Amino acid sequence: MAEIQKRLVREYETTYLIKPETPDEQVEEIKERLRAVVSREGGKVIRFTNQGRRKTAFPVAKLQKALYIHCLYLGKPGLVAEFERNLKMLDVVTKFESIRVADDIDLDARQVEADVVVAPVEEERPRPEFGERGERGEEPFDPVADDRGEE
Repeated sequence: MAEIQKRLVREYETTYLIKPETPDEQVEEIKERLRAVVSREGGKVIRFTNQGRRKTAFPVAKLQKALYIHCLYLGKPGLVAEFERNLKMLDVVTKFESIRVADDIDLDARQVEADVVVAPVEEERPRPEFGERGERGEEPFDPVADDRGEE
């Protein structure tokens, strides 16, 4: 009896940031380009997740916000280098990071899922302005008087 040999590959995820003013059509073109790269290298894209425009923890490419896209895919180890090389060529991609999620995944057993668009995060509300310390009935801090021990 001939055994069918399973094609075992690794599972990866890549999250990349796109400039926030990028039109939706260009975002779709980028996703299709990356799908083609994964297919050409013998892998399979499981899902793209568009997490929307969000504020970044620190300025990335001098921008406070970015469009977050997450891609989950299967492939051989060389696929990640090609995937990231293609991301580097795109001017609208400002940052990316790839992580190996799992080893020894059967390529044919894993099903492709539909792309997901996460509901947008509520815009941050501006903080209410607080008055000066003296408005609450307290005296403002005087570092000179404090150093001399005066009250």
